[in-house]
Amino acid sequence: MALSTTMVCFTAAGGAYCLPVDATRGVRRSAGLLTLPGAGPEVAGVLPGDPPLTVLSSFGPGGEHILVVESGSTVFGLRVDAVTGLRPVVDAEIRPAPPGQDRSLVCGTVQDAGALLMVADADALAARL
Repeated sequence: MALSTTMVCFTAAGGAYCLPVDATRGVRRSAGLLTLPGAGPEVAGVLPGDPPLTVLSSFGPGGEHILVVESGSTVFGLRVDAVTGLRPVVDAEIRPAPPGQDRSLVCGTVQDAGALLMVADADALAARL
């Protein structure tokens, strides 16, 4: 039997992406997003809470949704256009990331009904903080 991983699928800046469900903690609305003074170029802001959640915009300015991601002990938000659902992905069907990234945020690709689904790298995203 082939091993598979359940992925959380989302869209951002016209692209289709996914992250393993094990790396995600929830979805929030971007309402209330505050500016973080002196923030890095990919930091969209901070959502109030205990603790506050730093939000990245690594895949573009994003929309009204924040995907809450965990990498090791780091929890952060990723601003996205929409979270489109869950999808099982057979591990053997994940292909290498395409060449040409100057920031390795995508660690693989999957063909999804003829469309390209890019696998986001939670560890690489966390390193942007």
